Amino acid sequence: MAVNYHNMGNGDSQLKFFLHYIFNKLRTWIYFHLRYRNVEYKGFIRVLKGTSFGSFPISLGHNVQFGEYSNISTPAKIGNNVLLAGRVCLVGRNDHTFNVPGQTIWDGARKVDGYTIIEDDVWIGHRSTIVGPVTIGSGSIIAAGSIVTKDIPTCEIWGGVPAKKIKDRFSTQKEKELHLEYLKTNEAHKSF
Repeated sequence: MAVNYHNMGNGDSQLKFFLHYIFNKLRTWIYFHLRYRNVEYKGFIRVLKGTSFGSFPISLGHNVQFGEYSNISTPAKIGNNVLLAGRVCLVGRNDHTFNVPGQTIWDGARKVDGYTIIEDDVWIGHRSTIVGPVTIGSGSIIAAGSIVTKDIPTCEIWGGVPAKKIKDRFSTQKEKELHLEYLKTNEAHKSF
């Protein structure tokens, strides 16, 4: 079994890192073969304490991390090399029918608007909420505490409530193109 040690924390031994890797693989198997059978995954997934997944179709790429108490409550397609910090929520825009006179929200029909798509190499900061369906483009970063309500283009940094563009991730268009080409051609980073 090949373990990539490049992501090892400062002061960690290779043995400690290897054991964490093995326990993560076991936890992933338990989560997605016993508890959340609707989730399809295609590689290494790190699911931290308290994370939950709704009963929607959810597809995960390779190298996806869910921070503590994240919640995926909408259909989602998440690419490769994606980091979701703690308490990140993916929710639907129109989950509950609320505009029928004489009917409570409780009794209203549930709706599903479509998939929230998070492409490759995305980092979503702590306590961010993604209100789908939206697409977060490859190479993008969402600042902590943001509420995303619309599509995010590739290689941009967004933040705020509602989230707006803060700046480009790379200094030049050439750097952006090089990075996107790297994601496209590198086998470990191919989208699902």
